[in-house]
Amino acid sequence: MLAVGTFAMGTDSFVLAGILPQISHGFGVPVSSAGQVVTAFALTYAVLAPLLAAATHRIPRRLLISLALMIFILGNLGGALAPSLPLLLTARAVTAVGAALFTPTANGIAIALAGPQRRGTALSIVLGGLATGTVVGVPVGTGLGQQFGWRASLVFIAAVAVAALLALLASLPPLTNPAAATPAQRLSVLINGPVAVVVLISTLATASGILFYTYIAEVLGAVAHVRGWQLTAALIIWGAGAAGGAFGSGPLTDRIGPRPMVIIAIACTGASILALIFAGGLGPAAPLLFIGGAAGWAVNTPTNHLVSGLVPAAAPVAISFNSSGTYLGQALGAGLGGALLAGGLPAAGLCVAAAIGSVCTLIMFLATGRVTTRNQQEALPECSESASD
Repeated sequence: MLAVGTFAMGTDSFVLAGILPQISHGFGVPVSSAGQVVTAFALTYAVLAPLLAAATHRIPRRLLISLALMIFILGNLGGALAPSLPLLLTARAVTAVGAALFTPTANGIAIALAGPQRRGTALSIVLGGLATGTVVGVPVGTGLGQQFGWRASLVFIAAVAVAALLALLASLPPLTNPAAATPAQRLSVLINGPVAVVVLISTLATASGILFYTYIAEVLGAVAHVRGWQLTAALIIWGAGAAGGAFGSGPLTDRIGPRPMVIIAIACTGASILALIFAGGLGPAAPLLFIGGAAGWAVNTPTNHLVSGLVPAAAPVAISFNSSGTYLGQALGAGLGGALLAGGLPAAGLCVAAAIGSVCTLIMFLATGRVTTRNQQEALPECSESASD
């Protein structure tokens, strides 16, 4: 049921990449400026997720998730009605507040209920909801945006969130709140060396992939002549890979360990995006898009596994910081991609930039092997959630 909610989040986070040309045309601004709607959402999420986790720890989990989805719905409807780009950016920030409340809470509950032996699988189920949004929600939303205008896409996302809210209200049982962590304890998790390294890796890995994905419509049009219905098909292929990577990364992480999983995911992301430069059409691009989607979405589960293992008693807090790192990476990637395009870089050049980012991230991760595998012994019992509760 938690994955039903993250399905709505996944649809919202990635559908705008397919309709940026429509937003650009509608407001009469460059695509690089329209791309900042992704930055506004991601940056707001990155900054607020840990703060909201601290501020809302006394709210019952079921009520908190419901409130989060309501804010999320209002943000999308406000965006659909926005008469200007600044107001759309504001609406995207409001939408991000709802997502920042929902996703870390869902991950924390999943870990607490699953136990350490199935931590990766539980995380991949929640993440799988996000990825399934890219398979089903993103292509549908993109198609609606191309057919009826980009505002229709945001109305569609709001409708998905309403369905998620109703499903959770009908089926999610009452849940015991995690005990509150003091500000000092939360800060100690953030400044914990191994945790900070993993969060940095999450940030850079995400930035590399999002730098390409935010402008996927522009890139695929330039390198593979993919437009119109073919773009919708391309997004479906990417989303199918994303779902496979999200759901499959959990059991695979439990089997081979989180570090090998991170290495494989980052390497495959960079290689597949770079290879798109040589794709002359949708056919050659299809397997690369599938691999890129799978690898890009396979990073989140093992990094969450790593941070929750480094501070097991403070896993929800650590995951909230890692989630912030992921969305900060989205903001950085979207912002950098827009700056590169505005600076005159050809759309195909974003593939090279994304590959360079992946290589640098992989080198950094390999160089910090001992740090990220060190078992953190200083548990924070006040932050823990009881699986029995």
